[in-house]
Amino acid sequence: MAIDTHTHISDERFDGDRDEVIKRYRSAGVETIFEILCEQKLWDKGFELAKTKDIWTAFAIHPHEAKTATNADFEKLKKIICSDKCIAVGETGLDYHYNLSPQNEQKDVFRKQIEISIDAKKPIIVHCREAYKDTLEILRDYSFECGGVIHSFEGSFMEAKTFIDMGFVIGICSAITFKKSGDLKEVVSRIDGSKILAETDCPYRSPQKFRGQRSEPAFVVEVIKEIANIKNISYLEAETMTTQNAIKLFL
Repeated sequence: MAIDTHTHISDERFDGDRDEVIKRYRSAGVETIFEILCEQKLWDKGFELAKTKDIWTAFAIHPHEAKTATNADFEKLKKIICSDKCIAVGETGLDYHYNLSPQNEQKDVFRKQIEISIDAKKPIIVHCREAYKDTLEILRDYSFECGGVIHSFEGSFMEAKTFIDMGFVIGICSAITFKKSGDLKEVVSRIDGSKILAETDCPYRSPQKFRGQRSEPAFVVEVIKEIANIKNISYLEAETMTTQNAIKLFL
């Protein structure tokens, strides 16, 4: 059974059919999803979703939201990540593509959440978009005994190797299925299978087969198929591999 390690079904785009989305991923053979609540306004929604037996949660403040973060938010985060079925702090990190929050504020908020994750002994889910150098500089200041994942990775093999050497695994999302994803395919080909997680990041960026549609957890099957193709292994082997990697890191 597959695990989608990064979903956002709390997003308002699922408000009209969330229950049907859950039924579809179960029918597709997806056993568990990890729901990522990275906007403060959605944290309480995460507790409701966690009542569903096959949904686990992670809480954080996304770099887009860094400029809105308050001391009260950090204090609340410290409490809610200790809740039942919370598997990680995330996603947090740096996003220099959109720069919706000033970079200095992103860095400060990122550091605070790293420290929260370390104190709570939870893995961390890292968002890094066009910010490799600064992300690496920050991560090198800490030791991650509980590990973490570089979410929705789209960097080079050497960048992936650097993160792996620091104790992180690599989150592979639907971009791996795109026609113009040669560099990412090379990364998946060259890194050890034990360092790969499968994710959709739904509702964002559907796999090639479903381009133009809202993404959803059932589509993680397409990601796993492509990982299997690149690794020259069976779908079942790729599914087992990515599932065991997720269990080892988060559960």
